[in-house]
Amino acid sequence: MFRRVTRVSVAAFVLQFPLFLPAQSAGCGATRYDCAVFYVQRHDFQAAIRSLNQDLALSPRNLKALNLLGIALTGTGQLEKANTQFKQALAIDPHFYPARKNLGVNEFDGQHLEEAETQFNRALQDVPNDPIVHLYLGEISFERKDSSAALTHYEKGRSQIAQKPGWILHYAQTRLAANQTEEAIAVLKLLPANDAEDRFQAGLLLGTSNAYRPAAEFFASARKRYSDPYTAGYNQLLMLTKAGSYAQGIELFNALVQEGHKKAELYNLVSESYVKTGKLQQAFDVLRTATQLEPQAEDNYVDLAGLCLEYENYPLGKEILDVGVHYIPNSYRLYIQRGVTQVMKGSIVEAEKDFQTASNLAPEKSLPYYALGEVWIQSGQSEKAISVLREKSKLPGVDFLVPYIFGEALIRAGAEPGTPAADEAIQALQKSIQLNASFAHSHAELGKLLLKQGDLDHAILESKAASALDPSDTGPVYVLAQAYRKKGEKEQADAMLARIAQLHSADHSLDVKRELKRLVKQDMAPPQATP
Repeated sequence: MFRRVTRVSVAAFVLQFPLFLPAQSAGCGATRYDCAVFYVQRHDFQAAIRSLNQDLALSPRNLKALNLLGIALTGTGQLEKANTQFKQALAIDPHFYPARKNLGVNEFDGQHLEEAETQFNRALQDVPNDPIVHLYLGEISFERKDSSAALTHYEKGRSQIAQKPGWILHYAQTRLAANQTEEAIAVLKLLPANDAEDRFQAGLLLGTSNAYRPAAEFFASARKRYSDPYTAGYNQLLMLTKAGSYAQGIELFNALVQEGHKKAELYNLVSESYVKTGKLQQAFDVLRTATQLEPQAEDNYVDLAGLCLEYENYPLGKEILDVGVHYIPNSYRLYIQRGVTQVMKGSIVEAEKDFQTASNLAPEKSLPYYALGEVWIQSGQSEKAISVLREKSKLPGVDFLVPYIFGEALIRAGAEPGTPAADEAIQALQKSIQLNASFAHSHAELGKLLLKQGDLDHAILESKAASALDPSDTGPVYVLAQAYRKKGEKEQADAMLARIAQLHSADHSLDVKRELKRLVKQDMAPPQATP
């Protein structure tokens, strides 16, 4: 995700020591050394090397000339020869700090991190507060993924951090790792306004750290100059959507379309902004456009059909899913969605066919079996549900939905207290709870069955759990009222009855539809989008 920042060679710093140039009336300078400085500043490294070699032939222990020759050789890419010059200067004077610093930079650029670290730490013995040395030590720690140590060094080198965008990005990343988001944003603002590539990287950093609004701002600042303006624009829209800036997102979407970026994923993404701002028709329109722009993309049909389910536009949902199945005939998600849409429309026979196809396409999935079980139960085919689900519930890897709907089928088929069928239903519901203790319906059905069995304490326990998970469901509350009454706890029973009066009672078929909608929405949910 993050573009690797190109490192700059020693020559990019020109010289690592204070340079006082003599007045130059003509030519390159008054001395060979002055001429070498002149050439290095203009990146004419070969001329500088010739001049310095002549100078060193006369004064082989000239530390400044040795150091400058190392810089010139570095400029030509001859790092080993350059390092030889730096080491020769250090052999003469181990405390000649500029040569040690340059040697450390070359070792770093050559990925010899341990040797670079040694040179930089020795340099700090002579100049403890040198910001450049601290920044390189920060980079070494960053390479080693030691964010805390890197942050300490970046702090000490902050006065020079703006010299290289890579340092800024890495410093900000260590701030984000320390949960210092505002400080990281302040650091990233040091990036040059016209540096689109690195400002794009800043947007990625902030976006993946959930700092959506500032991430959108960085993508916006990069968009016009970035090498891929569409990607920057898409990421900006994604961040605005995640930040809840829906009106801005719609405005940006329109601008991107006007720029010629008519891509299905863009239309899909903006649909959320239209929904959140109450513009449902526009949401339907952009998702429909997405399906037309990219007819083979499953997500567009899934998202539009999901919107139709949520807002009960079942005819449009069915129409869209029919088109989707035509283009993607082996899509589990389209068949399961169409089956749920058929249930909502009351077309039970068609729903059963779609759920059966979905189960054939994805036999490892439990939702089709749950849906089939509910369809069979509602259409009076509980025995069929029991036969199919009994075998399915025995398979390894089955999730909580299958034993739940199997238990419900047994109950709807008339499992009487104390019979093997009732015992089998209890075991199925208990297995469902073991697999997912947060599914309210398993607790609710088990509570009802245990009440009939006369196991009042456990019935109360399961019904309390169901009611806590789904406070709007009257069923578990009614079971609690009955269980408390049978135990002689009239005050508790009356409290449950009073609570029932405050809740809207819903029949089982409406509850099934609600749960089907919830489960299919959960099953369709894509991974969280990232920039």
